[in-house]
Amino acid sequence: MRKQSPICAARQARRLPIGSRSRRKARFAILFPVLALYANAAVPEKSTRTDIEQVPNWSTQDMAFFLHGSMGTEVVPEGILRAFIKTYPDLFPTSDLSHLGLIPDNEFGWPIGLSRKDVKHLGGLSTVGINCASCHVAQITSTSVTEPIRIVGVTSHLDVETFFGSILVATFRTSEPGNMKSFLAAYFNGEPRAFDRLWQSQEQKIVATMKNDPFGAKDVEPGELHKIGNIEVQKSFDPDIDLATRAHTMLKLFHNIRAALHVPDQPPEKAPPSSGPGRNDAFGLLAASLLHAPQPYSPTKFGLVWNVDKRTWVHWDGNTKSPISRNLLASLGLGAPLHAKHADLEFAAVKRQTDLSEKIRPPRYPFTIDNQAAKRGASLSRRTAIHAMAGWKATSDCIL
Repeated sequence: MRKQSPICAARQARRLPIGSRSRRKARFAILFPVLALYANAAVPEKSTRTDIEQVPNWSTQDMAFFLHGSMGTEVVPEGILRAFIKTYPDLFPTSDLSHLGLIPDNEFGWPIGLSRKDVKHLGGLSTVGINCASCHVAQITSTSVTEPIRIVGVTSHLDVETFFGSILVATFRTSEPGNMKSFLAAYFNGEPRAFDRLWQSQEQKIVATMKNDPFGAKDVEPGELHKIGNIEVQKSFDPDIDLATRAHTMLKLFHNIRAALHVPDQPPEKAPPSSGPGRNDAFGLLAASLLHAPQPYSPTKFGLVWNVDKRTWVHWDGNTKSPISRNLLASLGLGAPLHAKHADLEFAAVKRQTDLSEKIRPPRYPFTIDNQAAKRGASLSRRTAIHAMAGWKATSDCIL
């Protein structure tokens, strides 16, 4: 038998604890955020340039659709989100969501990677959600250029778990009457003293109504959706409005938000760990919410969407040959409702996003190359490669 080298023995010793670790309890990594928010992840909006050679076959309309087109994942009405931002500054430190690593887009009104659509189960309200660009567009800055450089298909800085987690936490917090008062005042944006007088005159009824159904889950099966009419969620404020009824409708709408994200109406006792910016436990979420097969917490970074049409296998772990199947599942996990075996999403929109993503090419190096430094680097690279090959041979000997 061949004697094992000290290097091989050390490598194997380092591997042993991995197999012996106890399995962690499977969790929904998207349920609740860690509120250590990253204020410097995005750069202020200004004139930007995109390397058009990355997407030579895209039209202007294609670029606009990739940045803001729907994938059926719109999950929080714009008015609701703006009221959350005003009511809970600890959850939403910036009104433009740049603290989440998103890139502001003042022309659209929301950052790059957010789409907009009227959603029936959310009272027909104009609603926002995320698309491919939220995870696969980034900007870089340098003192050598005068404007930020936008790159498509790259790993973004989005803290997606904090994005959804903040929304979900806000829905649960607003089940408390005092928070509902602040939320509705922000939502209606009426005259503060008139709203206070109306709330005080109806407070007893409001509290009793909310106590009877704090999470808006009565009279509907778990995971199913309430029918909510547009007139029930209008932002217009008048002295005759029934605030108890309006508060209950909001609780039912919050249930619909959670149901679309496949999240139960009761918050978990313990928040899961945070994956951080540019990372997500996507498969764990889908396995738990759609397949009812929880997996150990295992986040990974968003992949690079370059030359996808030249790949046989796609996704971060190469688990499918079908990009459209992967994106349909992503849509279902990020806000497209699922009723039994029926999904509410527009196949054509998801396919268009998928087709566009397959045409993205790697970017050119955007800065001026220092040829003298490049020559020094070439020599270092050759020496490093020699050492790497020697290490690979030693590893091969261990395996053999």
